[in-house]
Amino acid sequence: MYLRRLGCFILCLICSLQAEEYVLFSPEQILSYLLSYSDQEQEEIVKDLQVVRSVCKLKEASTQNRPVYLATAGNSNSRKSTILERFIKENPVYQTGVYLDPDERALKFMVHTYYAQSLNALQTASSPYYLNVQQAAYEKWRAASRYITFSLLEEALQKKTTIIHGTTLTEAYVPEFLQKLKAEGYHITLVLCYSEDDLRTEAVQYKQDEQKSYPSPLGDAKIFPEKMSTYFQYADTLYLYWSDDLLSEERLAAIFDKGEMILREGCACALNHFMSKYEEDRDALILEGKTLPTWEELMQIYLKKSK
Repeated sequence: MYLRRLGCFILCLICSLQAEEYVLFSPEQILSYLLSYSDQEQEEIVKDLQVVRSVCKLKEASTQNRPVYLATAGNSNSRKSTILERFIKENPVYQTGVYLDPDERALKFMVHTYYAQSLNALQTASSPYYLNVQQAAYEKWRAASRYITFSLLEEALQKKTTIIHGTTLTEAYVPEFLQKLKAEGYHITLVLCYSEDDLRTEAVQYKQDEQKSYPSPLGDAKIFPEKMSTYFQYADTLYLYWSDDLLSEERLAAIFDKGEMILREGCACALNHFMSKYEEDRDALILEGKTLPTWEELMQIYLKKSK
């Protein structure tokens, strides 16, 4: 049934990949994102894969003995991309890594599909509301952008190069994924992005009103705090960031590295906000019957790893 739903072009691609070993994501897992597309659309998506591969400079990336997996974690519309790109700019050591993101590094460069087919002149003239056209384009090609991102993520893992991943890191596969990364010898550095829920709502409105762009859906705000113990368990290094508002620069709250918590000058206020928000979300989740560690227990999960 699965194979019958894929186009002939992709079936040939599966056959060509079956003999190859994979690190984390099998060809079948990756290609499942193409199930909703026609044969012709699948061919155009593969063309966009080549474009994004070039943009991300995967071929130029070098193999490393101890590569780094640097990723964001946080709710949607919590300024993750802004924080990540500023972090990369301020830490040049990561600038040679392969930067992947289904929105910022895939969808925005899908010229054969997202732009040529859904955001062309005829499509944009079909509605007086451009955001509606953008939303339709996003919903049409988001699965394809995930196909491209996971394809390149698997390629980067096979090459054992440093990876920079713009993601919420809140999906069900995350604990197993991080565990496998460690088994592959990756140093896991996570950038945790937190804010009040109102900021995320404001971010959606700002994107619509000022940037004239369709924002990703808000999603469930409790998914991020639910995964917090996973981050503290598997990360080698953690950077905690707190955002007060949309237009002010995010504030570093704390760094966890080499078994220690590092609190730089001026970080205490941001850390208090970060901790308070976590405890607030934890209380709400406990009322739903879920069990989450306290903030002190979270820190001990990380600190005990070095003992």
